[in-house]
Amino acid sequence: MAVSLVLYLLVEQAITQRSQAEFEYRVENAQLSIQNRVRSYVDVLRGAAALFHTADEITRDQFRAYVRELNLQQTFPGITNLNYARRVTREEKAAFEEAVRADTRIDKRGYPNFAVKPAGNRPEYHVITYIEPMETNLVSFGFDIASNAVVANSLDVSRDSGRLASSGRLIHITGPYQHVALAMRMPLYQRGMPTGTVAERRRAYVGSVGAGFDINKLMLGAVDKNTLDRIRLRLYDVGRGDGSASAETLLFDSSAGPEATPAHGLDAPDSRLFVKRVSMSVGPRVWSAEFTAHKSSMMNSFEAYLPWLVLATGLAASLLLYGVYYSLATARRRSVELAREMTKDLRASEASLAEAQHMARLGSWVLDPSNGSMSWTAETYRIFGMDRFNATPTQLDFIHRIHESDRAHVEEGLEKCLASGIEFDTEHRITQVDGSVRWVHTICRLGYSGSTRLLRGTIMDVTERKDTMEALKRSQELLRELTAHQDRVKEDERKRIAREIHDELGQTLLALRIDVSMLDARTGQSHPRLNEKVRGALQHIDATVRTIRTIINNLRPAVLDLGLNAAIEWQVAEFRRRTGIECELRMGEAEIVVDDMRATSLFRILQESLTNVIRHAQATHVVIELYQEDKRLVMKITDNGIGIYPETRKSSNSFGLVGVEERVNALNGEFIITSAPGKGTMLTIYIPLESGGQDLYGFKLVDSGR
Repeated sequence: MAVSLVLYLLVEQAITQRSQAEFEYRVENAQLSIQNRVRSYVDVLRGAAALFHTADEITRDQFRAYVRELNLQQTFPGITNLNYARRVTREEKAAFEEAVRADTRIDKRGYPNFAVKPAGNRPEYHVITYIEPMETNLVSFGFDIASNAVVANSLDVSRDSGRLASSGRLIHITGPYQHVALAMRMPLYQRGMPTGTVAERRRAYVGSVGAGFDINKLMLGAVDKNTLDRIRLRLYDVGRGDGSASAETLLFDSSAGPEATPAHGLDAPDSRLFVKRVSMSVGPRVWSAEFTAHKSSMMNSFEAYLPWLVLATGLAASLLLYGVYYSLATARRRSVELAREMTKDLRASEASLAEAQHMARLGSWVLDPSNGSMSWTAETYRIFGMDRFNATPTQLDFIHRIHESDRAHVEEGLEKCLASGIEFDTEHRITQVDGSVRWVHTICRLGYSGSTRLLRGTIMDVTERKDTMEALKRSQELLRELTAHQDRVKEDERKRIAREIHDELGQTLLALRIDVSMLDARTGQSHPRLNEKVRGALQHIDATVRTIRTIINNLRPAVLDLGLNAAIEWQVAEFRRRTGIECELRMGEAEIVVDDMRATSLFRILQESLTNVIRHAQATHVVIELYQEDKRLVMKITDNGIGIYPETRKSSNSFGLVGVEERVNALNGEFIITSAPGKGTMLTIYIPLESGGQDLYGFKLVDSGR
């Protein structure tokens, strides 16, 4: 009972630790996805700002063409609009309004009703002049965003610093396309004017470009639905890191809103919850993300009940088998110690695997083949282990960082992509500035900017992923070795227990029966009533002997000591006797000679396969074949039952097939399942033989079972 309680606690602790690891993994994935999504959206805003630096004036139709090329709805679904807010002084207001009304580049009618709103006389205005898509954002066209004092102050700070500005609070957009949004803006300066100081930036300031973000779409697009079904995400804007998470600073709650799927079990006590808080920088502001999940949401139904199942099984076994296994207390302690050691190794393996799983880093770059110039994102610089260049990086800088063994392959791939337009996708090594070598995944595609051909690519650091894959491989090999060792220990213990029961308890019962038989003979005439009691005792002794024989056969059939052929014939006969199912055994004439480990494993595989036939197949005919093919022993078990459905084969409860596969793998064999719904099942097992095995060819119908 004490061991059962210990096992219950160990299993519960192991499952909790695994659930904690999965929670941490999902949180890190979600954090990285949000950061990458926001970073990509900010890059779109920076690209829009760069558009206005390509010419002294960007017209309305040029801005619309640029935004349509971005395909915001498909590529960046969280961005509701891109807009340009022009700075207009009080003196310029009338002329500005008239110019917008007369702008017929897109609409031949112009905009006759255009006026700056809200109305009023102010020293200067920051008017949304261009906004795309226009159809869903007409309510903002002509709006003076500086009419709000908080926004005006934010614009002034952005103008003076030259940095990104964020609204920091949710904006409720009204109209037919109402939604909850977050806004970010980049300052624009007159091309060619100096911007080195605050005074110069104020003189050169002409307006700003902005982007509206639907915060719900942004979050739901960044974090996968499976994660949000299990984990609640609340996102807060804490200013520049000096604020706090509260209802006033809440930006997003995955459990609120019409499209929300509330994670279950979050009203439980804190001891039953996983909670993690992380911070992310978004321009000049800091977002705080709080992830909350109930521990049970990280477990499957089997894991949730496994500790109680272990406890109940242990207690039941303690009560029912106490008398039989009392003499085996020492062996049981050894088994418990082995189980603890295996649990410890498994924990170490899981910890090693969790440590090896790091988030991949992704950078992007653009190459102009005409002059060899490139533009890199900050992440690309970090992947190469470099600081930002003072000058624009070139293709030679990129190629120079490629590992010399992979350099020719990468250059050839880039040239082929440029010549044919076929995507170039490869993994290769790079050499960082400090000399360290990293693995990266590069994808390159041909693109256009107007009439200029460009190569656009991404580069992802996959070194940690490769290390993780190696760690997983080592862990699986260790688990397989542990499983094989456990099976060998179990079979040895069964053999020893069967022999001790036979030698000790069996001999004692035999002597007892002889004595009682003698007593029966002596009291048959002289003491009829006593003789009746003696005969009843004889019947109880005979029933006990039969029970002992059944226990011994269940632990390890003695027929295994007579060879594999005899053991399989006995098992087939038992199967026919117990089930009445027709069973054919096809086996070569010569005796199959294998070591005890192979013989025991094949016998157990046959037992488990026939058990599956009884429980699941609904078969009326079974064929068992055993023969040698080259240097391998082949066993086939075929039935005419209902077959195995694909979803059943992959079920987490298919322990029988999993056990068969593990036994075959432990012998370096091969396990093949051939089945289709309604067409029966055939299991084929190939086991390599030790040298010196006899050749067994041809079939012999031993017994049709009819």
